[in-house]
Amino acid sequence: MTSTAETRSVFRFDANTRLAEFLSSTRFVDVIEGPLGSGKTVALCLRIMRHAQEQRKSPLDGLRKTRWAIVRNSYPDLKRTTIRTWLDTFPEDLYGRFFWGQPPSHRISFDDVRLEIDFLALDKPEDIRKLRSGEYTGIAFNELPFIEKEIFDEATSRVGRYPPMRDGGPNWCGVICDANAPDEDHWLAVMTGQVDLPPGLTQDEIDEYRWPPEWGFYLQPPALIERLGKQGEVLGYTVNPKAENLHNLPPDYYAKQVAGKKKSWIDSRLMVRVVLVVEGSPVWPMFRREFHVAPSVLVPVERREVIVGLDFGRTPAAIFAQEVGNRVFVQHELLGVNESAESFAPKVKRFLEKHYVNCPFRCVGDPKGRDKGQATDATAFDIFAGYGMKVVPAPVRNNSIEDRVEAVAHILNDNPAGTNRLVLSPRVRTLIVGMAGRYYNEKDETGELKPCKDKYSHPCDALQYLVLGLGEGRAMRNLTAANAPKPVSVNRHRGARRRVA
Repeated sequence: MTSTAETRSVFRFDANTRLAEFLSSTRFVDVIEGPLGSGKTVALCLRIMRHAQEQRKSPLDGLRKTRWAIVRNSYPDLKRTTIRTWLDTFPEDLYGRFFWGQPPSHRISFDDVRLEIDFLALDKPEDIRKLRSGEYTGIAFNELPFIEKEIFDEATSRVGRYPPMRDGGPNWCGVICDANAPDEDHWLAVMTGQVDLPPGLTQDEIDEYRWPPEWGFYLQPPALIERLGKQGEVLGYTVNPKAENLHNLPPDYYAKQVAGKKKSWIDSRLMVRVVLVVEGSPVWPMFRREFHVAPSVLVPVERREVIVGLDFGRTPAAIFAQEVGNRVFVQHELLGVNESAESFAPKVKRFLEKHYVNCPFRCVGDPKGRDKGQATDATAFDIFAGYGMKVVPAPVRNNSIEDRVEAVAHILNDNPAGTNRLVLSPRVRTLIVGMAGRYYNEKDETGELKPCKDKYSHPCDALQYLVLGLGEGRAMRNLTAANAPKPVSVNRHRGARRRVA
């Protein structure tokens, strides 16, 4: 097994760089953001070993004990990139056997250092529970832009719990992260000031998005410098001499990265700019931000009926809108992270009570919400009904994705006299980014193009059910007024509502 001196010999890095600042920091939270190839993930690994070696000795046995979780959003990415980088930095022949269990782990023992590492992929409910039940010295997030804020917040409460006080307790604890430039709707971009705060936030919401002054954020220089023409157009790129980690990269590394790439990809991955990178063909290419997004926050109309579009599953979503003068005003979105209908339903109820006082409401949801769960006979519809929210299944045959997508496309294209019928509030940031291209078509196992399933698909699906609930599916099929849904009285003190089934 390697000696302490041999282990510490790997801590060689250029001084006066953001990498050096990150590696030497003792802040409770530290995030380093930079381009591809800038050494961020290796620095993350080295930072863990540094804290392990600096941990105070236990008064019981004289050992320096620490325990860490290294987190990635999915197991394939964890195995393919994160663990590979870790083992390249701390190979098994020097640091001991790596265990490919569930979760994968590495137990490192040399001199007086005892370091435990759990590798967690937060793509299953049971993985979230592992984080919540863990007791760690520190938690490291690899590729933070793939992590939801709820998970990050949870992590800050799980550190500082090891070693126990009988072993002297931790003399440092915290959360460290590496990141490429995040998407414009990601909480990291908002909290670090890379994009403006969403307009119309309450003071509590502003406080939630404020980056604490005691946290560290280290923005590395871009990998490239643009060569600009007389009109400001980009003619090409040269390697930025101030880019970090260049001595560990092949001379043509960035030239190969640029070749054949879209400017948005180069801006995001190499220039460290917050931009929208679209991977495939957008589901709704007719969506235009400048036309469909309101210039200011949309305020609910008192006593006007609210329609709530619901998508269920472990990443549920709710979209809230009102129809006024044949125009649909989408005012709010509410997104869940790895939670069941039991957890999400009361959130929706509280949201309605807070934001739509004195407004009647109607819920339209994914027809699959009538299916029973594996662990219970209660359906999502049953659970919402238990909280006083009756959910009607969206009127779509066999839950056809084609019909759902076309219903939204119809209202996006239906703009009489040049006035947009569908209007989105700037508040619904995830929905906007999804509609702008992050909700895109990809080939399934049969080769057929289908919308991808990720964090952007859920609010887009909820919007589909909402639009169908307003009768847009019927309008798309050119049904006559005689066949259109009629208002029905559902609750005397709440007035008339439209029948959707």
